[in-house]
Amino acid sequence: MEVSSEKLVIGFVAIFLLGVMFAVVNGIYTEEVDQSLPLIMYAISFVSIIIGGFVVMLFQWKINKVQLEKVLKILPEIQRKIVKVLIKNNNALEQNRIVALTGINKVKISRVLMELEQREVIKRTNLGNTKLIVLKI
Repeated sequence: MEVSSEKLVIGFVAIFLLGVMFAVVNGIYTEEVDQSLPLIMYAISFVSIIIGGFVVMLFQWKINKVQLEKVLKILPEIQRKIVKVLIKNNNALEQNRIVALTGINKVKISRVLMELEQREVIKRTNLGNTKLIVLKI
């Protein structure tokens, strides 16, 4: 799963704001009680951040899986077959291997891959005499 730079920035800002909030709360607590916050408060906060991160990752994974299923429903049968082959092979495969695994002729595969590239479902890059096909979704 790839994390976008926007999500990273939001995550760092949230952690920074949490740190500022702890500093303010610690200052207020120190003025009133004349002691700093107990270490258990910091430990509970750290564990909460870790658990929250895992929950967010699980929801994001489920959302990505649902989106992929929706995309597969939209695609025509031959395109769906190629995308499924790519998914089974870690989202990247050489074009000649796709021909071998699907049993579809080279010309048809080439045309279908051009259509998928226009839809921005895949990315094709030259790899010697063949092309490397990478799933973008």
